[in-house]
Amino acid sequence: MLKRPRNFKKMLILPCMCSITFYLGSQIMTHTEAAFIHETKVEATFSTAIIFPKTVNTLKEQSEKHKQFIEREYGTMKGKSKATSIEEIKQAISVWQQGREKIVAEKEALQNVYTEIEAPYNQIQEELKVNKDESMQQVSIYVNEGFRSIKEKRDYIEKEISLKAIDEQIQALQQQLNIAIEAEGQKKAEEQKKVEEQKKVEEQKKAEEQKKVEEQKKVEEQKKVEEQKKVEEQKKAEEQKKVEEQKKVEEQKKVEEQKKVEEQKKAEEQKKVEEQKKVEEQKKVEEQKKAEEQKKVEEQKKVEEQKKAEEQKKLEEQKKAE
Repeated sequence: MLKRPRNFKKMLILPCMCSITFYLGSQIMTHTEAAFIHETKVEATFSTAIIFPKTVNTLKEQSEKHKQFIEREYGTMKGKSKATSIEEIKQAISVWQQGREKIVAEKEALQNVYTEIEAPYNQIQEELKVNKDESMQQVSIYVNEGFRSIKEKRDYIEKEISLKAIDEQIQALQQQLNIAIEAEGQKKAEEQKKVEEQKKVEEQKKAEEQKKVEEQKKVEEQKKVEEQKKVEEQKKAEEQKKVEEQKKVEEQKKVEEQKKVEEQKKAEEQKKVEEQKKVEEQKKVEEQKKAEEQKKVEEQKKVEEQKKAEEQKKLEEQKKAE
């Protein structure tokens, strides 16, 4: 920001003192050293506040600097108008508020410059009504030009960069900030709600997964129990099978032993039968033998009887023969 003059009164006194000195010098000397009046005798009275071209140029330069500073500051402020985030809006409000303070100070400084040129301008206009000499005409030319230039700058700034528009923009940014904060709060609330809902969903999911794990665990335990039961049943079945097989083996063994006993018995009976048969055959043989022997005896007996008969017959025949 441009520095304001330390004391505006001193700035006003300086041109007045110069004017007084110039006036006194014009009364003493025939020709003045001031180039801007081209050696014209100054006939203005002490009531006329004469201002030098250098002073007018200084005021014009100051007004231009104030104008340029205000325009630059306002341009910087407008560059922060398109804010979106809360931080950007807060920064924009700060820039606009600080810029407003700077512009107010610069506008006051510009108004002071205008006031400095306005007083001699008005006085010269009044003086020209009664005093139309050449020196006064020349003074009025550069004073009028300086006044016009400074007034244009002041009026331009007042029109294009009004405090009302700045205040409206600050108010609009504050409203935008409130809306953004509310939206952010709403967004955070919605995000919190989503987080809580997501948390509930995750907890529900975890509960369901835990339930599934427990159910799966129960299923696996049930499966293990059933498998264990099957194993035990299988073991029992195998043991039962072994028992039955053992029983069958024993029964088979008993059958075989029984069979052996029966076969042994049959063999013994067969042996007895054979022996009985042999005995009977032997008996038959003996009986046959006895019969044959009896037959032989009988035949022998018959032979003997025959022989005896023959011998008897022979004896009888012999006896007869004798």
